[in-house]
Amino acid sequence: MRNSRITTLALLAGTVLTTAPLMAGAQTAPAAATTAQPQDEEYGRLINEYLVDKRFTSELVDHMPASATVPSPLKFFGRIPGKPGEITYAEDIERYYKELARTSPRVKFWTVGKSEEGRDIVVIAIADEETLKNLDTNKAALAALGDPRKTSEAQAKQLIKSAKPLYWITSGIHSPELGGPEMLIELAYRLAVEETPFIQNIRNNMITFITPVLEVDGRDKMVDTYYYGKKTGNPRPPLMYWGKYVAHDNNRDGMGQYLQLTKALTNGVLDWHPTVLHDLHEAQSYLYVSTGTGPYNPSLDPIASNEWWLLAQTEVMEMSKRNVPGVFTYGFYDGWVPNYLFWIAQTHNGFGRFYEVQSYGPDIQKGLKLPPSATSREWYRANPPLPSIDWGPRNNTNIQESALLIALNKVATDRQIYLENYWIKNKRSVETGRTGDINAWVIPAAQTARLNVVDMVNGLRRQGAEISVANAPFKAGGVDVAAGDYVIRADQPYRTLVDMYLGVQNYPIANPRPYDDTGWTMGYMRNVTVRTIKDPSVFQQSMTMLADDVRPKGVVTGAGPVILVNHSGDNELMSFRFRLARTKMLAAEAPFELGGRQYAAGTFILPAANRAEVEKVVADLGLTAEAVGAVPSVANHALSVPRIGYLHSWLRTQDEGWWRAALDRYGVPYTYFADIKARQGGLRAKYDVIIYPTVGSSVKDQVTGVAMNGTKPIPYKKSALTPNLGTLDSADDIRGGLGADGIAELKKFVEQGGTLIGDGSTVEMLAEYGVASGVSVAETPKLYTKGAIMRGVFKDKTSPLTYGYAGNEMPVYFSQAPVLKVGGSGPGMGYFDPNAPGSNIAQNITPNDKPAHISPWQGSGQQAAPANTDVSNSPFGSMLPTSRTGGAAPTQFPRVVMAFPAKADDILLSGMLSGGEALQNNALLVDVPKGQGHMVLYALRPFWRWQTQGSYFLGFNAIINWDHLDAGAKSGAKGD
Repeated sequence: MRNSRITTLALLAGTVLTTAPLMAGAQTAPAAATTAQPQDEEYGRLINEYLVDKRFTSELVDHMPASATVPSPLKFFGRIPGKPGEITYAEDIERYYKELARTSPRVKFWTVGKSEEGRDIVVIAIADEETLKNLDTNKAALAALGDPRKTSEAQAKQLIKSAKPLYWITSGIHSPELGGPEMLIELAYRLAVEETPFIQNIRNNMITFITPVLEVDGRDKMVDTYYYGKKTGNPRPPLMYWGKYVAHDNNRDGMGQYLQLTKALTNGVLDWHPTVLHDLHEAQSYLYVSTGTGPYNPSLDPIASNEWWLLAQTEVMEMSKRNVPGVFTYGFYDGWVPNYLFWIAQTHNGFGRFYEVQSYGPDIQKGLKLPPSATSREWYRANPPLPSIDWGPRNNTNIQESALLIALNKVATDRQIYLENYWIKNKRSVETGRTGDINAWVIPAAQTARLNVVDMVNGLRRQGAEISVANAPFKAGGVDVAAGDYVIRADQPYRTLVDMYLGVQNYPIANPRPYDDTGWTMGYMRNVTVRTIKDPSVFQQSMTMLADDVRPKGVVTGAGPVILVNHSGDNELMSFRFRLARTKMLAAEAPFELGGRQYAAGTFILPAANRAEVEKVVADLGLTAEAVGAVPSVANHALSVPRIGYLHSWLRTQDEGWWRAALDRYGVPYTYFADIKARQGGLRAKYDVIIYPTVGSSVKDQVTGVAMNGTKPIPYKKSALTPNLGTLDSADDIRGGLGADGIAELKKFVEQGGTLIGDGSTVEMLAEYGVASGVSVAETPKLYTKGAIMRGVFKDKTSPLTYGYAGNEMPVYFSQAPVLKVGGSGPGMGYFDPNAPGSNIAQNITPNDKPAHISPWQGSGQQAAPANTDVSNSPFGSMLPTSRTGGAAPTQFPRVVMAFPAKADDILLSGMLSGGEALQNNALLVDVPKGQGHMVLYALRPFWRWQTQGSYFLGFNAIINWDHLDAGAKSGAKGD
C-alpha cells in the first residue's frame, strides 16, 4: 500500500512532476527536428503555406519526417490534410490506413463493424514493433486490471508497471465536423514514422488506437454535398441524412445502443479495455478540452472528474506556453448525462473525454468574427480567442493535432498513474457494491410486459453488466425475489454503469443549464419494475449468471379454433401483428376473464387462424397464446392492416429517425415520402395512417421547409457527382416544404378517414394552423425542464391508445414543449377526476437517488407524497422559448387520453423541473377526431432515441387501431 500512496501523491502533484519529462521529450525548435531524421521538405512547405495564421502551430506539427518505405499523406493522396477546399471520403481514409499497416511494422489495421449501409468501421493500432507483436498480451493485462475479483493487489501492481495504456481516438461521428478525420490521417503517419524523443515516448509507452470516422455513411454524404457545391457552383444540398436513422444525436446513443457505430465501439471497449477514449468534435473557438462545469454524474468515481481536470490542464498549459490562443476548458459542457459516445468509457471505469475545435471548413474564412461572450477573459480561459481572425483548415489541423500529441505524451509519460486509476476505479466499484447502499438490483421476470423486461436485460448484458437468474425464491433487504427473477449483483466492475442507468436522477435547478437530458432512469423509460436490495446476504443466494442473451420460447397452449394473445404491452406484439398481416385479428375493447385467466383490453383475438402458422410466429417472438373454443363474449373490433405513409421534412431529419428505427425493428412496413410530395394531394387514396414526427424546428420553418431562395433547384439524389445521396429518399428539388397546400392536404386526409400521428413541432403546427380543433399550445414562460421523466396520468383507459397498459399512470419522457391545452368541455372529453388516486409508478423502481420534488416512496404501489417545493421562480426564465396558441372551437371534441397530474409536486419522476405549475392537468396524449378520421397528438415523446420502449405502444396502438380509435368513447366523442 505504501507504493500506492506514493503513486497517489504523484497523481495529486500532476503537472508539476511530469512537466519536465514532457518538455524534455518535446521538440523545442523546428531545426532540432530535422537533424536526426530526413524531413519531407515539400510537406513542411505546404503546412506553412496553408496555415493562414501562424499563431496556430507548434514545434510538434510544423514539419513532417520523410520515410522511404511508408507513404506520407502527400504521397498517397497528392495533398496534405489542411489543404483548403479539399476533404476525404471515409473509404479513402480506410485505404490509406490499410497501406500504413502494410508498409509499417508499427501499425495494425482491422475492422470493428459495419454501418447500416454496409461501410466498414475501422481501427488502427500504433505502437513500437515489440508491443504490436504482443498486443494480445497487453490486452489481457488491461482486462486483468479491469476485474479485481480475479486479480490480486500484488498482481495488479506488477501489471501497472509492465502494461501499457491504450488511448483510443475516435472522430467523424458528427458528419459536418470535417477536421478530425483529416487530422487523423496525418497523426497516424507521424506516430508511425517520426523518431523524435517526444514521439518515441508515445510509441514506446502506450498503444494508440485510431478510428478516424465512426459515422462512415454520413461522412461520405457530407463529402458528396461539399463537392457538388464546389464543382457546380450551385447551392449545396443540406446534409439531410448522416446515418440511416439519426443525425446529430448519433452520439447520444450510449444508453440505447441501437446504432451500429455505438455497438461497434461498445464491443471494442468491452474487448480491449481502453484506458482513454477520446472523441473529436467541432463546436467551439478555438479548442475546448472537456472537463465539465458540473453537476457531475453522482455515480462517477471521484477519480473520473479529477482525471478530466488533470489532463485538460496539461493541454491548456502546454498550448499556452506555445502562445496558441483560444485553448480552454470548463465553460461548455456539464458532465451529467451518460448517453454520449465517450461515456462508453466512463461507464466502464475508463477515461472518456472530447475536444471541440473551430470548424475545419474546408474553405478559408477571412475575418472570422466571434461574439464577446466567446472572447472574454475568464478564469478558465486565460488566453481567449480573438475578436477577429483568418481561419483555415490547417489551423484546425495544427491546433488539435498539437494538443492531442501533448495528451498522448502525458499519458505515455504518466502511464502508471492512469493504469492505477483504472484499477482503483474497478476495485472501488466492486467494493461499493459489497458495502454501499445498494447490494443488488432485482428485475422481476413476471411483469406485465415480460418481453420488454427481457429486452432490457439483454441490453444491459450487451454493455457488459453481469446479470444472474435466481435459482430459487428468497428474501433479502425486504425484497421478495422469485425463482427466475433477474438479479444484478452490485459487486461487479460495471456497477457504475448499472447505477447510472437504473438510479433516479435529481438535477438541481440551481445548477448551470443542462447540456442534454437530465433524467433517463431506465426502469421508468421502459416501464419496467426494478427493485433495489440493501442486504449483503443477497450474495449468498443461489443464482446462475447469464452466459448469453435471454431468448424466451413462445408457445400456444389449449385447444380450439380461436387463439388469444393477451395485450401485455410487449413491443413484440407489433411484430406479431405484421408478420401475420393476412390473418384476421380482432381487438378486445375491454378486459375479460376466460377459463380462469384475465385478459387485458386490446387482447388479440384470432377467430380462425392457421395454428401452425401462428405457433411459428409465437415461438419466434417469445409470446404466449392460448387456443379456446369460441370468440369471447366481449366487445371487439377488427384490426385491419393499414397502409402507412411516413412523412418527413427536407428541412431536418434529426429526431424522426427514432420512429423509423422502432418500425424497422418490429417489422412494420411503411412508405417514406417528403413534405413537398404531400402538397400533391391524393393522400387518402394511398394511405390509411400517416406518421409525421417532429421536425424540431419552429412552426414557420416547418411549413416553409427549405427556402425557395434563388431560381436554381437543390437536388438530393444519387448521381455521378453525388453517389452517396438518395439512399433513403431523393428529389430533384427539395425546396418548398409542406406549405399551406400541404397542411390543407393533411387536413383533407384526416377528414376523409385517415389517421394522422404526430409529436413535437408537428403537434404545434397542427394546433397553430387550426387543423387540430380544440387543441392549443400554451405559453409557459415560467416552465423549464429538459429531457426529464414525468408522471403521466391516464384520463381515459377505454381508449385503444391505452391497450396493454396496467394501472392509471405511467412514466413518460417530456422535454419543455409542447404544452397542450384542450379547450371546451362536454361529452367525449375523456376526463377522469383529475385528483383521482391510483399511482402505480412506484412499483417501477425503488429509487436510490430521489428527486427533490418527490418524497421517498412509502412502499410498493404507494403514491409519492407531495414535497411542497416552490419551483415557480425559475433561474432559467430568460432562456425559455415562446409558445404560440392556436386552435378553433371544436365541432368534435378532442379526447384527452393522458395528462400531467393535477398537482405540480406530483409531476417529476426523474431529472429536472422548474415551474411545473405550467404543466399540471395539461394533456400529454390527445385523440382529435375530425370528419371521418383522427389525429393522435403526443406532447410526450413516445419514441425518444432508443430509450423509451415503455411508451412505444402508445404509438403502436394508434397504428394498429387506426380505424377504431373511437372505441370506448363516451357519447358525442365521435361527433358528426
